[in-house]
Amino acid sequence: MKAWWDGISNRERALVAGGALSMLLLLFYLAIWQPFQANHRRLRQNVAEQRADLAWMRQAAAEVKRLNAAAARPADNRSLLTLVDQTARAAGLGAALKRVAPQGDDKLSAQLDAVEFDKLVPWLGVLEHDHRVSLVSFSADRTETPGLVNARIVLGGRP
Repeated sequence: MKAWWDGISNRERALVAGGALSMLLLLFYLAIWQPFQANHRRLRQNVAEQRADLAWMRQAAAEVKRLNAAAARPADNRSLLTLVDQTARAAGLGAALKRVAPQGDDKLSAQLDAVEFDKLVPWLGVLEHDHRVSLVSFSADRTETPGLVNARIVLGGRP
């Protein structure tokens, strides 16, 4: 190799050295620089995505805290029977509430005759949302008067 190098002209040596340097630069670019840059771009994109996920998680955590605070109402020590009777009267359903009977420790059944359906449904929503009373079963039959139903419900106790 040394003999070959010494045997070529200075101009050829410059061309060979320039070509070798060009090959080294190309090899450096293809093997090191370009993969490094591609990885760097991918990591920057991942960081941006993870920051967006973090922002969403923080927003969701705040929403969970807000909902938990809203759900943490003061304890209502009234019995389920008393609660149903008092809220029904407050909703204007007292006259329609014909029979309320306990079914074990945490359930009760109620019968409402000729009750306005448009008042019944919001009352059930108030029981569930504000007092954490769940609707276990519901059946309603139409009456001859439009808008009035005969309803039988079973309500579950509060946690």
